[in-house]
Amino acid sequence: MEEGRRSKKSAQPKNENATEKEKLALEHDKFALESEKFELEKKKIEIGLYVEDFKARWQELLNFENENNRWTTLYVTALLLVIGWILNNSSKYGSLRNLYAESDNAYFIMSIAVVNALYTLAMAFKGYQIQQIAQYQYEFLGERIWKISHTPFNEWERYRREIFSTRRGPEPLRAAYFFLISSLPTIVSYTIIILYWGFEWQRQAEFHGWQSSRNWFSMAAFLLVNVTLMLSVSTAKLNKRWIEVLKQSKHRVAKFDVFSNRG
Repeated sequence: MEEGRRSKKSAQPKNENATEKEKLALEHDKFALESEKFELEKKKIEIGLYVEDFKARWQELLNFENENNRWTTLYVTALLLVIGWILNNSSKYGSLRNLYAESDNAYFIMSIAVVNALYTLAMAFKGYQIQQIAQYQYEFLGERIWKISHTPFNEWERYRREIFSTRRGPEPLRAAYFFLISSLPTIVSYTIIILYWGFEWQRQAEFHGWQSSRNWFSMAAFLLVNVTLMLSVSTAKLNKRWIEVLKQSKHRVAKFDVFSNRG
């Protein structure tokens, strides 16, 4: 009897120890589950914030593009009105030489070259801002979301540049379109100024010498066109940065066959 009591007493602490260990294990599992839940909620909040930032930048990008479209519409409308005015008065002046020589027409026509130059610079700057936003969305926001979720995000730029192009960079059709659209105002500006130099420069120099305000105005317009052209070309360099950006983020789409052996 005494030995039975002793065995029961010795077994009781062991059971208590086992129960305590089970409780500690349960508490540990519960704590780990809560920590995992907390981390998931944290990641969810972070991704949500990045997505909201993406949406805000996307709306800003759309606003810039809509503004570009409005300016382009106004520019084309104004250009057509000028062409219509010249055609309607072609019988009155008889030739471009007379058109430049009549009254202050030279100032009016060369002002078109100035407006074209400013329009070219404005469009280039808007394009620069659009590229800044797009690269921020892809390079920073896309990379942050990838590190959190390991899911590719906002891969449109890679898709269109690698799937629809036979070389690295923008697809040829898109590049040709933007080149033609962006170069048209500059071509018109140079044409206007060169025609003035051919038809009216010498006559103004003979009448007024170096004091000819029209000749000085044409030189100022020519200088402005050159400066805006150089600035516009410099802003276009940002588009080439996509090559390096896409190369550095290649790991995001490594498991997707659509991007294999490309870029």
